[in-house]
Amino acid sequence: MVEYSGESEAAVTSAIERLRKRVAAEKLGVTALLPATSDEAQAAVWQVRKAGLGLLMSMKGDMKPVPFIEDAAVPVEHLATYVAQVEDYCAQLDVPVSYYAHAGAGCLHIRPLINRRKAGQLARMPDIALFSAGLVRAYGGALSSEHGDGRSRSWLNESFYGPELYGLYKEVKRVFDPNNLLNPGIIVDSAAILQDMRPLAESAGPARLDFSDYEVNPAADLRIAIPHVHRAEPHPDGFAASVEMCNGAGVCRKRGSGTMCPSFMVTRNEEHSTRGRANALRAAMSGVLPAGELTSRRMYGVMDLCISCKACHSECPSAVDMARIKAEFLARYYEVHGTPARARFFGHSASLSRLGSGIAAPLSNAVLRSRAGRKLTGRLFGLSPRRTLPALANVPFETWWRRRPAGGAGIHGEVVLLVDPLTNYNYPAVGQAAVEFLEAVGVRVADAIAIDDGRAAFSKGLIGRARRLARSAVARLTATAEAGTLLIGLEPSSTLTLRDEYFFLLPGDRRVGTIARQTRTFEEFVCELDDRTTLQNRFTDAERRVLLHGHCHQKALIGTGPSRRALSLPRGYVVEEIDSGCCGMAGSFGYEAEHY
Repeated sequence: MVEYSGESEAAVTSAIERLRKRVAAEKLGVTALLPATSDEAQAAVWQVRKAGLGLLMSMKGDMKPVPFIEDAAVPVEHLATYVAQVEDYCAQLDVPVSYYAHAGAGCLHIRPLINRRKAGQLARMPDIALFSAGLVRAYGGALSSEHGDGRSRSWLNESFYGPELYGLYKEVKRVFDPNNLLNPGIIVDSAAILQDMRPLAESAGPARLDFSDYEVNPAADLRIAIPHVHRAEPHPDGFAASVEMCNGAGVCRKRGSGTMCPSFMVTRNEEHSTRGRANALRAAMSGVLPAGELTSRRMYGVMDLCISCKACHSECPSAVDMARIKAEFLARYYEVHGTPARARFFGHSASLSRLGSGIAAPLSNAVLRSRAGRKLTGRLFGLSPRRTLPALANVPFETWWRRRPAGGAGIHGEVVLLVDPLTNYNYPAVGQAAVEFLEAVGVRVADAIAIDDGRAAFSKGLIGRARRLARSAVARLTATAEAGTLLIGLEPSSTLTLRDEYFFLLPGDRRVGTIARQTRTFEEFVCELDDRTTLQNRFTDAERRVLLHGHCHQKALIGTGPSRRALSLPRGYVVEEIDSGCCGMAGSFGYEAEHY
């Protein structure tokens, strides 16, 4: 990215043209030059630039870009030589190098990749820092050009500036801060670079995720992995490494846009941000807090307002997935304190709904919606009496499906409908409408398979149960997926569980990748169908304004683009997406008395 400024548009345009000619003349291998002259285009470029640090820090594994020499600047004419010399020196130490940010005013942010779990690699940091500082001084540069010395560079100041100037710094410090209260150990009298570094446990590498630990070995280490939703195989990482994906940039402290982090947007309290939760867990795991604090009630309070929206998975540049980390935390917390009745109630909601729907629905609904029933659920499960649970269906979807006549042949192929527990037992009309729509546009619904995907159990930390449900679902869906038939889901979090959490619940099971590749949300399939058949001609031309409130898991894993496009198929529809945080109503959070 090259930025120009000028007193007029013509001045900037001529500068761009000079760049175009220079790129062509010097044969730099640039295949395209894209001027970003509009406010929108420039905002998009800067958004990528802003995300750069988080993307760099989201590297998987123990090797991480460590910021301890990155703020140095040398005169621009020496920058290329300086960078090459640092890179060569690091290569001699077998240390890879990453680059970040900009090269303006002679400052290119260089971050060597260090495994801070290995003492041998840590020992290379002082050598690299001394070598870099020596070059910077030789070139007449600045040790800290943007961000200040801090703990990582202050120890170099005496040798860099010399005893006379450094002595003056110390004298100023004593005059203005005789009791050494303000930022002690910064600029002067600093400890060595490694002395105050947060300890990390030695690791032989990331452990393979295996949630069966919760079924056979309650004392096993918590493990977690973070893949991209479209990847067929996950990249396993340890629980600690997943927490350490947070690099402290604080993007989760947004206040006015996006979804992350909804609880911080309300409370403005650091501990209710993604960063705050990660730091609290990190403190317990690294020894800053006593080890027992990892599963303490105070830690539960830190994690409590995480509503598992997964927004951090996409909006945090480091892709911290606090929803999955919370599920892991809850599993360990229950091992220490016992599993509460409320977690079991919601984790088994599909089984309970099956028993309470159908012929039993009128009685179930009457009891649950009565004052006595709400008082009872409040006493047993801590639910708010001001909330009523979703009504159970007199005719569940799977009953309706068995009774309906078989559909005709589909001129545009066939699919299998993936029926989640809410669609099955609470909102069968949604599933019925989906079948009617698909058949109306020439797609045959060959079957409708009702499963408990385990989403609720996973979210409540019932990992063993979620794993058993995943095994059962995979066994039922494998034949369909292997036959090449698409599985079309209606509820985003249930559908996307098959493309995300199943990789961690069933590690190494190749069937999971096959099912993930064949699974689509309803709107994703509508868009694919439109690409093949031009669905737009099948809809009304009536004008209508449509407001879209996107589901948070949908936003985090696939985006709301398919929803916007599907809703835009009627020519007269104008779709506007609400820039909304998470409402907290997709799971159990909003039913719980303390969260009402």
